Amino acid sequence: MAVNRTACCGFRCLVLAAFVIIGFTWCSGCTVKKPETDPAQDKKARALVLSVLEYNAAIATSKGTGRLVANIGGRPEVYKIAWAAKAPDRLRLTLLLSGHPVETIAASGKRVTFISHTGNHTPHSTLSADPDLESYIGVPLRLSQMVSMLLGRIPVREFDRAWTSPDRPDIIHANKNFSSSLQELKTGDRGQVIRYRILDKDFIPIFGIEFKNFKTKKNFLIPTLLSFYDTAGQTLEIALTGLVPNAPVKESIFRLTGSGS
Repeated sequence: MAVNRTACCGFRCLVLAAFVIIGFTWCSGCTVKKPETDPAQDKKARALVLSVLEYNAAIATSKGTGRLVANIGGRPEVYKIAWAAKAPDRLRLTLLLSGHPVETIAASGKRVTFISHTGNHTPHSTLSADPDLESYIGVPLRLSQMVSMLLGRIPVREFDRAWTSPDRPDIIHANKNFSSSLQELKTGDRGQVIRYRILDKDFIPIFGIEFKNFKTKKNFLIPTLLSFYDTAGQTLEIALTGLVPNAPVKESIFRLTGSGS
């Protein structure tokens, strides 16, 4: 009975990790109405978002360990994580409980494989290098977006327009034409993004990520504490305690067998 519960909790954590990033996918419906703003300030806002798209772009690989704390239904679940990642679509991430692996997800650049180390589900794979994971874990998240987070990057999507409000120069909005949602970036004293949110067409938050505890690693300024939250009150905190940027990573590590090795 305990084994089944562990497997279930582990898989739910992977699902939640993707669920709180649901805002990466644009929704259908009415489009966002851009307010009247100063074109000169809009130009500055666009330049800032473009710079965020390039933030830590020189980090091609990473590996490390960390801690994941998920709060589902008011009860926190704590796991250790270990990963290796390579831009744009290679990943191996394992969730561990009491030192034992629970779930592993691996992306080889050609497919994504899911392994339960506790027998909660049979191994299964996609046939796409960068699949939408909705049919596998229930939410619309692309594999490359998960990789981006583990490379110390800010998960900003492509956009067509950007603007700031005159009374809040630290808040930048950006979206694609005809989209029904928009991105919101909040910058800190040093100009780095400290909060990223997805808003609906009425500018009401759908979900958010806070970037904290910035540390310099090999001359890269990396947020090592990521706090996710959604409107349902579910939260996820990931502490990247051992992130190593541009670490040597063998290609074979991203190819996972049915046994999980």
